[in-house]
Amino acid sequence: MNHHIGVTISLDASEEVRQKAMMAANILHLPWKERKATLGETCASDCDCLLIYTKQLPEIWTKDSIYRFHLGTAELRIKQMKRGVQDRLLALLPPRKDIVIVDATFGAGRDATVFSWYVGNAGKVISLEKSAALWAIGKEGLAQFSDSDKDVIEALRRIELYHYDFVSWLLKAQSKSVDVIYFDTMFKHPVKRNANHIEAFRKSACYDTLQESILLEACRVARECIIVKERSFSPLFKNELFTKIDSKRGQSTAYGVITCKNRK
Repeated sequence: MNHHIGVTISLDASEEVRQKAMMAANILHLPWKERKATLGETCASDCDCLLIYTKQLPEIWTKDSIYRFHLGTAELRIKQMKRGVQDRLLALLPPRKDIVIVDATFGAGRDATVFSWYVGNAGKVISLEKSAALWAIGKEGLAQFSDSDKDVIEALRRIELYHYDFVSWLLKAQSKSVDVIYFDTMFKHPVKRNANHIEAFRKSACYDTLQESILLEACRVARECIIVKERSFSPLFKNELFTKIDSKRGQSTAYGVITCKNRK
């Protein structure tokens, strides 16, 4: 899925914001779109998404929706864990916190935030994002987003986010150099209740898919395990590499686990 993304500014943006936006367009190799009276006019006919720099955090605009960095479900999950409720994803991690987790598909950053809160200063979370627009949104969000919960803000600031695709990263990574690698690629069949509310996010995302060769490369790099989030009916989970499928009745998604320990 290939959407054309341009970079512009809000109508009330200062010269400082304008310079920052133009620099981002250059670094990200995205076309600069001179701001017009309306976003529709700014977009014109040669792009269907805009990465907009504003006085606050940048945002992604389409004619159907706007995406901004926010904690979403991560905040609720952290609050539940503070009350002693077990998190379904974290339950699949090794039973210690001094681990290095690579979130290979940062996206909105919610799982990375939960990982970072969980491991604290004892561990480390490295995130990768191939989409230039989502990387830009994430980079600014991790650095500037504010929240009343100090622990959550500290978790955000600890995440290391890189503009990288997971295949290139894996091929360059040293063997057994991290503990866990997590994949949450864009679903081919999105969850219907969310599909119409994240159009701006979906149009700016990358749609790389997982294949056995990628999973094997991930096993080479990870010491402990690989975790994959997918729809419960995904044919990927039929691959014999998976040692566990965590699928719950009533849940639209499932987690597949590949154990890497003792795997050559």
